[in-house]
Amino acid sequence: MELLVLPECYSGGMPPDKPAAEAVALSPPYAHLISALRDCPPTMTVVAGFTELSAGGRLHSSAAVVRAGRLVGEVTRKLFPREPAFSPGADLPLYRQEGHAFGVVICNDANLVEPARLLALAGARILACPLNNDLPVEVTRGWAVRTRSTLIARAVENDCWVIAADVSGTAGGREGGGATRIIAPDGRIVAAAQADEPGLVMADIEVPDRSFLQRWNVAQNPAVLKQWLDHVSGQRSGT
Repeated sequence: MELLVLPECYSGGMPPDKPAAEAVALSPPYAHLISALRDCPPTMTVVAGFTELSAGGRLHSSAAVVRAGRLVGEVTRKLFPREPAFSPGADLPLYRQEGHAFGVVICNDANLVEPARLLALAGARILACPLNNDLPVEVTRGWAVRTRSTLIARAVENDCWVIAADVSGTAGGREGGGATRIIAPDGRIVAAAQADEPGLVMADIEVPDRSFLQRWNVAQNPAVLKQWLDHVSGQRSGT
């Protein structure tokens, strides 16, 4: 499978506010985005970020999976957006191409354990991560090591390949994170772009059929399960 991952909000750029998001938002069937990818080889699967205006009238940071000029499955919507213009999504679609299953984890969602883990438990062996770390310079640099370490963590803890595409460069007091890279399930960085300039990274990867991902057998230690359930219950009650 040939897989190309593009950054979050690849189409239209990251909108700074709701009016800007509305100005670039695409609605189903996302003809403008699919047309922009028309020159991609028909054998290539593309994960492209864009601002979506859903049928329900909400704005989302979404990613479409496109192959041979057609949308593959449902779009993935960012679950935990930090941008005030965006509403959270509610699903984690699993995509299958040529015998491989993969999922999409959009930017801030990769900072959390649960979205990637749910995809891995559903059978994903590849996590495509469209990122858009276009932030004030001091914030970008403060997060630089953490961002890269987080991507490695998602790969190792889920026994998945991680393919991340980020923005780079500096303009107007803001700096892109430049965390574009391909990470093996054991945490090895197979390929990485220069942090301060645009780049495309490529690698041939082998995706084993079996995963080493450990399932949590609660019967082995019921006390831990009780602590987890108590914690979730406390969160729901606000204590």
